[in-house]
Amino acid sequence: MKIIFLDIDGVLNSFKYDLHRSEHDGNIDKTRLPILKRVIDATGALIVLSSSWRKHWEKEDNFDPIGAEIDAVFESSELYIYDKTPVLTSASRKQEIEQWLLSHKDEVEAFVIIDDIFGGWDELSPYVIKTSAYVGYGLMDCHADKAIEILNRTD
Repeated sequence: MKIIFLDIDGVLNSFKYDLHRSEHDGNIDKTRLPILKRVIDATGALIVLSSSWRKHWEKEDNFDPIGAEIDAVFESSELYIYDKTPVLTSASRKQEIEQWLLSHKDEVEAFVIIDDIFGGWDELSPYVIKTSAYVGYGLMDCHADKAIEILNRTD
């Protein structure tokens, strides 16, 4: 399977979005979701939440109001969350992704990490698509193009 490790802040929202959104718009910029869906449609990848927001979402539909918002917004764009990375005490996001990959090592054929964290990825760096909460609106078409290229690579 192909996996997208997905952050939310700085990817599916941004400072520009926060400046222009109304109180009814929610925390996720819905204009970013078609871009994410394009990656999924082109690759067949599954979404694994790596964002700190994952603490609110559970696979068994047992989530709090923030988790319910995440699920509803994704579902409205025909996007579905497959899983989330583990929450490890005192671990970096990189280490949590590595743990998830280790526990699914025989299943994952390709993966990409879409995140606005700039450094600390080390050997995972070739798989990281860096977005920005400060430039543009987070996830943009150029990021989607790169994610599709990484996920569909045949080497």
